Amino acid sequence: CGCIALNSGIAAGAVAIAIPEIPFDAEAAIEKIKSVKADGKRGMIVVVSEGVKTADGQPIGEFLTKQIEAETGIETRFARFAHIVRGGSPTLRDRLTATQMGAKAVELLLEGRSDMVICEIDGVIKPVEINFSLILDRMYKNKLKDGDLDAFTPEQIAQMKEICAKRSEEIRHMYELSHTICK
Repeated sequence: CGCIALNSGIAAGAVAIAIPEIPFDAEAAIEKIKSVKADGKRGMIVVVSEGVKTADGQPIGEFLTKQIEAETGIETRFARFAHIVRGGSPTLRDRLTATQMGAKAVELLLEGRSDMVICEIDGVIKPVEINFSLILDRMYKNKLKDGDLDAFTPEQIAQMKEICAKRSEEIRHMYELSHTICK
């Protein structure tokens, strides 16, 4: 999922953001870079999610870096921040969410419930059956395997599809927002 890259790009005012959920138009991004350069902007950031690949399945980040420099004449650097972003100092929200999730996990264990994962869904901390969560993740990433859905009811499958559609809409909305505010 490109959420970290998308949110980081918006927060940093990136001129372009590439995430796996939305087709990335490198030429349009390069044209935008040229345009903001012509408007006098000297420093620009392009954020690329780890999941974005070239047509032959290679990570696009380093390739795009070279393409931007070749087509714009702008000195360009590539940096892989994945673990730094994911492993940075926790914010107040991170600490509160972790505490709420930990408390919910202990509550479930005391009730004798296991095989659960604790999630934040629509701002609410709640348990989700781990197999449901794992298959939902595969569904969202379009990586379902034969038989993955066999253990689920039609209602559960419909629920998974609804969650995927909602998440895709949220990502699309944020991506469009990034184009509006990141110039």
